[in-house]
Amino acid sequence: MLIKSQNLPLFEQVYEFLRANYFIHDYADYSHCMGRSRGYVPTLRYNGKQPSGDAYRTLQSFMSRCWEETADADLKAWLYHYIMKIDEVL
Repeated sequence: MLIKSQNLPLFEQVYEFLRANYFIHDYADYSHCMGRSRGYVPTLRYNGKQPSGDAYRTLQSFMSRCWEETADADLKAWLYHYIMKIDEVL
């Protein structure tokens, strides 16, 4: 499922994508996908900050595992898209 999120920061776009496609349920899950405590993403949002490079790399690894386990071609394409967008930030 694709949702409109172009005006959001990259980490928010990825969150919306993963949540809409049932890879995660909430910000606590998302924070854990970044290898951080459950309050990491809410704290980023509150402070207007971006995730660290290490958090992005851990998220990218999580998304790569999702890509490997997904059979749906469209979903794989979007996972790959976001994996590459994270690469651009790193």
